[in-house]
Amino acid sequence: MARRTKEQSAQTRARLIDAARGEFERRGYANTTLEQIARAAGMTRGALYFHFPDKAALFRAMRDQVELPLIDRIGPELLVASDGDPLVAIERFLLAVTATIDACQTTRRTFEILSFGCEYVDALAPELELQRRRLAELRDQLRDAYLRAQAQGRLRADVDPALAALETVVFVTGLVRVWLLDRARSLIDGDPAPLVRAHVASRRRLASVP
Repeated sequence: MARRTKEQSAQTRARLIDAARGEFERRGYANTTLEQIARAAGMTRGALYFHFPDKAALFRAMRDQVELPLIDRIGPELLVASDGDPLVAIERFLLAVTATIDACQTTRRTFEILSFGCEYVDALAPELELQRRRLAELRDQLRDAYLRAQAQGRLRADVDPALAALETVVFVTGLVRVWLLDRARSLIDGDPAPLVRAHVASRRRLASVP
């Protein structure tokens, strides 16, 4: 019985998150009420409050539902592998980010809400610091990968690993944002992979000609 109750609670929580995603997508975070979310989920506000104390908690649950699995599936080990070509690892990491967002409609919709559907003020203000910390962690992982590429003689001599890492953070965050915005596929033509490969290739030392 306890297991069944736990499963039912998880299903109810998932329904509320899905309903919140739909309402945030349709109305924006600021214009969505808990009453609207509860109604979309076919529940009462009391049932909603049993699982989430406020709208910000629902927002964070929606974010974590896709963001944490995204990190787990891609895996930071792509950037910290000790063998092989670090630049290939960076390219695979960036391609995995875009491929995962492209393959999962729920992930894509959520990232669109995070990018365009809310203002990070009041209860959502702490989200900005969280995003900054995660970008700083990614920058540091990329810097280490570029340092390994430099040690292996694969990085162009004029490329600074720390600056290259920050540039790649700016590149991938900007790429995802433009890619999500470009629904008509008039800018990126639906496939960001050539941009990713060009970005990484621009850092690689050219093979010397005998």
